[in-house]
Parts: sequence; structure tokens; C-alpha cells
Amino acid sequence: MSEYELQPTDTPEDDGLVFAVMLGGDGSGALANWPAVEGWTSGDGPIWVHLDRASRRSQAWLRNRSGLSRATVEALLAEETRPRVFRGKTGLTTVIRGVNLNPGQKSEDMIALRIWSDGVRVITLRDERLQSVRDILAALLDHGTGPATIAETYVRLIGRVNERIGPAIDDIEDQIDDIESNLATHDTNETRRSVADLRQKTVILRRYLAPQRAAIGELLSDPPGWAGDTWRTSLRETTDRVIGYVEELDQTKERALVIKDDIVNELAEKTNRTLYVLAVLSAIFLPLSFLTGLLGINIGGMPGVENDNAFWMFCAAIAVLLVVEIAIFRYLKWL
Repeated sequence: MSEYELQPTDTPEDDGLVFAVMLGGDGSGALANWPAVEGWTSGDGPIWVHLDRASRRSQAWLRNRSGLSRATVEALLAEETRPRVFRGKTGLTTVIRGVNLNPGQKSEDMIALRIWSDGVRVITLRDERLQSVRDILAALLDHGTGPATIAETYVRLIGRVNERIGPAIDDIEDQIDDIESNLATHDTNETRRSVADLRQKTVILRRYLAPQRAAIGELLSDPPGWAGDTWRTSLRETTDRVIGYVEELDQTKERALVIKDDIVNELAEKTNRTLYVLAVLSAIFLPLSFLTGLLGINIGGMPGVENDNAFWMFCAAIAVLLVVEIAIFRYLKWL
């Protein structure tokens, strides 16, 4: 469990302002409202502003009153985002993805978190509620164990979002373990559907985690000038964690492929056994069918037509032929 995995504080949203916190410098913080955010200056101390990206007021503030460059604002408000690092004229922007832990939604539908900072303030934007952000908010407001500086807030956000991904990957591994251990007893069609679902989850998660690993690696190798003493240590730990996630997803994908191959091979084996039985039965009854077809033609000269016992004699001959065929097939180990 993380040192700041705490019950998140629930704060009312105010027209696009999810919350704003003035950092106390000792791990604590105090909530701020829109007027405080709009009137903030660097002399007021470090502030963390968390906005709803879809809000018109948030967008207007970013474009007109935040002091951010146009390119930075467009990067923060972009519809489609992949994890990346963007260095603007006034600050550093990082876009990362976190698992979706909202009720009734799929964890692999990852939520984008956009983070910008110039070392004096940090601005984050969300599309949907992200639990990781609330964890850090609870540490600041309720427990006094939150980040003390803007740089620490930056790396804690990145670290916590990635830390929350771990349980989702563990759940996928547990499911693949269950499928492997019960492969012989589970219904084949159900197993195929389960494996296909797991492969899809794995692909989606890896699609975001691979560039996320590269983005965090860039932050680690080329930190901003305002990065604190704990920057490299925290990001190195996060980088190692994400690398482990990607490796686990690759391993899970390979295991799913092996299970799929096993299912395909089992189905092919069942089909081959069925076809083999049909082929043997066809070989047995082919001569018998030939004889019955030959003697079933309605033309003159058919032997035994005038003999009352001819039918039973023919049946006896067919029975003898059947026994001889079965004996030959057993000798040839076809049966």
C-alpha cells in the first residue's frame, strides 16, 4: 500500500474548478476558490489547480488569464492524447493515462491526466474523475502528508497515477492464471471468449503504457530547472514500475496466445478424431453398400430371385464380410 493511499477528500466542484489547493510547504494544504485562482500571483505561494477540461470557464481561464502560451493551452485541451512530454516557453507539460476506477466502467478505458507546471504552480486537467488525484488531495487536506513543493506535487501525481495501474494488471494476471489452471474443465467456447477479452484488455493497456514509459523516461533524463532533490529518485521508481507493467503485459499476451493455440489444437484434435471415425466407418460399409446396390437393380438374370432363402443367404454373406473387414482393420490397427 502506498504511503498516501488514503480515503480521498470529496470537494464540491465550482463551474469547472474541481479544486484548487494552496500548498503549505509542510505537506498540508488549504482549499481555494475561483476568485483566488483568478487573482493568484507568484507572491501568494505555490498552488495546485485541478480543472475539468470540458468546462467552458476552465477553457476561457486557460486561454485568457492563466498566462500559458497558446501552444501549451492547445496541448492541454487536445481531444485525443497519448502519453507524452511537451516543453513550452513557460513550463513543462506531461500527459499520462490512468486506469478508470469509476463505477460501471472498464479499467482499461484509461483516463488522460494533463499536468503543467513552471515550478511555481501546477495545473492539471481531467476528462473524468481520477482516483489518483483524490489520493494526493486527501494527503494534503486531511493528513498533512502531501507534497511540500510544486516539483514534488508533479512527480507524486505521475507516480500515483502509475501506482494505481498495478492492481488492474494483477487482476488480468489472476484471470489468466485461472484460465490456465481450469483449461481442461472449462467450456471451450467460454474460454475462447475469456481469452479474447483478456487479450483486448492487454493490448489497450500496453498501447498507452509503452509511450508512457518513454515519456517518464524523458522527464527522468532531462529534468526541468525547478526539479527538486527527490525528482530523479521518484521518477526512477515510477519508470521501473511502468517497465515492469509493460513486461507483465507482454508476458500475459504471450500466455494468452499459448492458451489460444492449445484451444485450437484441442479443437483440431477433436475434429480429426471425428473425421477418422467417419473414414473408418465409410471404409467398412463401402463394400457392403456396393453389394446391396449391385443386387438391388431391377433387371433380369439376378441370382437368387427364385430362391426363397436367397435373402437370408445374402445377409449371412454380408455379416461374414463385415467380420472379415473388422478383423483386417484391427490387424492394420485402424480400430
